Amino acid sequence: MSTHWTLSNINLYDILCPPKLKDYDKELGNGFSKEDIIYAHDQRDYNVYLVSKGKVKIVNYDDDGNEIVRQILLKGEVFGEHILLDKDKRTEYAVAYTNNTRVCAMNLTRMRDLMRENERFEVTIYKLIGWKLKKIQRRLDLLLGKDVVGRVSSFIYDLHLENDKELTFPLAFTHTDIAKLLATSRESVSKIFNQLKNKGILDYTRKEIQLKDVEQLVEFAKL
Repeated sequence: MSTHWTLSNINLYDILCPPKLKDYDKELGNGFSKEDIIYAHDQRDYNVYLVSKGKVKIVNYDDDGNEIVRQILLKGEVFGEHILLDKDKRTEYAVAYTNNTRVCAMNLTRMRDLMRENERFEVTIYKLIGWKLKKIQRRLDLLLGKDVVGRVSSFIYDLHLENDKELTFPLAFTHTDIAKLLATSRESVSKIFNQLKNKGILDYTRKEIQLKDVEQLVEFAKL
């Protein structure tokens, strides 16, 4: 299942981001600088969003004000869709993670109209919500049940699954991104990547990962 743009052969990018409207982002005020808040916890916000450029992070804060990164969303990924489940207020912060981040927005009324008009689109959206809930729960399980080596190895294995079990697949996350998602340090992530590389389990560049021994990766991930 694709995590970006399409799900069940529905192109969410074309639906949520009108591609031929000149200065779409500028006119709607949907351009953000790094750390700009797109929506805040407890805010009433009735839009569904899609990242059209840059990255967006979905975060909460603990009682001491420490940031807990739940998701880092890439171009083509949808967020804020839980408003479709009759959630009255946002339960997290959506924050621009990079400079010149741009998002497309569709209000709740228009989204529901589209879902009523197109059953396939409706099924796609609810599949997306279910898939993302499972992904977030799995990430929480990783944080609670594994050491750093297991977390990083499991993260890589999950990317392998999300890319239809291809042995070579894109790496859109930096080591800093992965560290934030897995509650560890960038240095630890880099060390484990190099460890896996030295053991012949994978090779990698800034843009892609090539798996060479999936079985050994599974052992490291303690799956």
